[in-house]
Amino acid sequence: MARDPRHDGGEHRSLSALRIAVVREIAAALTGVPAEEVPARLCGALLNLLPVTGLALNLTAGKTYTTTLCATDATATRLADIQFTLGEGPGVRAAEVFAPVLAPDLSSDARRWPLFVPQALETGARAMYSVPLGNSTVVIGTLDLYRDTAGKLAPADLASAVLAADASTAVLVGLDHHRTTDEGVASWLHGAGEAHNEVYQAAGMLMARLGATADEALLLLRARAFREGRTASEVARDVVHRRIDFDENE
Repeated sequence: MARDPRHDGGEHRSLSALRIAVVREIAAALTGVPAEEVPARLCGALLNLLPVTGLALNLTAGKTYTTTLCATDATATRLADIQFTLGEGPGVRAAEVFAPVLAPDLSSDARRWPLFVPQALETGARAMYSVPLGNSTVVIGTLDLYRDTAGKLAPADLASAVLAADASTAVLVGLDHHRTTDEGVASWLHGAGEAHNEVYQAAGMLMARLGATADEALLLLRARAFREGRTASEVARDVVHRRIDFDENE
């Protein structure tokens, strides 16, 4: 079993030693792993590296598209879905500014994210720390960490999170993007973002029915989800299964 780098010297370790520990952990977890298993293994390796309750890797493209590549638990998935629905939160901000965004005590962040915080607290999360994936020119997503207790990340742990995000970016960029499934999806993305697939299916239905653009359709789903205290995925599921409908006056 790979050694937990959290116990290799604490805050006094050099940056190079941290980088080596991060790379070793991820390499050990991914060696010989089929492409479709990489996301889950990567999330597991990251959780071993970092002193948090759970985490998710979320991929982004533009301001409206987000998909959860992998998550270590239902709470991490829920936090990603809430941010996607509301368009605010630590991960959203980290992608915007390409810098770590720290919320060591979510209960004190209601002014920063007035919509996100109440729903995030309902999940049991008490602290979040988000680190962008990519570079200052192209942001491909975020590494969103959470704890069920409030508290700051130690400097060495924050450094580990940044290095873990850099290593994750390298892993994702280095994967075979040409090998696809029968559906034409990159094999390493197989199964990723299933919760959001219905969102885009529902958006397509709204585009056809209302003559809306893709962005407008997503905004309609998000607005209704917010009014009803649900996530966009939950509303979309009802649209796809024709349990609810939208009209031109939504």
